[in-house]
Amino acid sequence: MKAPTSPAIPECVSCPNRELSDICQLVPPVEEPFGLIKRRAMYQAGQYVFYEGHVALGLYILCQGRVKLTRLNRKGQQRVVGIFDAGQLLEKQAFQEQPVHQVTCEVLEPSQICLLDRTSFLSFLKEHGEVAVELVQVLSKEMTAVVNAADQFAFTPARERLARLVLELSDRFGKNDDAGIRITLNLKREDLAQMTAVTVETVVRLLHDFQEAKLITVHGRELVILNADRLMKIAGMSPSS
Repeated sequence: MKAPTSPAIPECVSCPNRELSDICQLVPPVEEPFGLIKRRAMYQAGQYVFYEGHVALGLYILCQGRVKLTRLNRKGQQRVVGIFDAGQLLEKQAFQEQPVHQVTCEVLEPSQICLLDRTSFLSFLKEHGEVAVELVQVLSKEMTAVVNAADQFAFTPARERLARLVLELSDRFGKNDDAGIRITLNLKREDLAQMTAVTVETVVRLLHDFQEAKLITVHGRELVILNADRLMKIAGMSPSS
């Protein structure tokens, strides 16, 4: 595996994605000391940033690019936990004693990762209490969103879950063109199945149904939404939500 290369974004203050991240917006008042505890590196598609079960060295922030987080279930089967893009905190295990990664991080496209050393970051928080308080608020908001999503996910049928996932991916990664909303991601049918907790066969069948209904078109790993309003209706969402 190739080693990570030098960062494309040298400093937080010049990062075009900082406004997308709640955690990155905590930095400005104390930029100089914060800069002393972080390390930045570039990764290429197909590389791994860290592995499930390995010791967590600190906090990982995705400065630019896109990654996939996966986790093994009790049967040793891989499950996609989520797709992360610029400005997101990839994992929070560094706050625990003797932390280990709960997921594996695979890079989907050229990405820059910022690593905040665990020991140095905890010392930093002790010295800058205002940042610690704001960080707790950020993490609390994220946890609330995760719980709400899990509750909603648990009580919806497969058809609705897949429609909702496609719409979520379009909101985050879709680009409008003459055909519709185009989503280009390095995701397999297996990934979509893992993200919706259904079988691959069910995903294939539902994607076929959506195409037959002229809601989407699928070409390889590229998907185009043709009728977002009807897809939202299937997902139990209103056009204004």
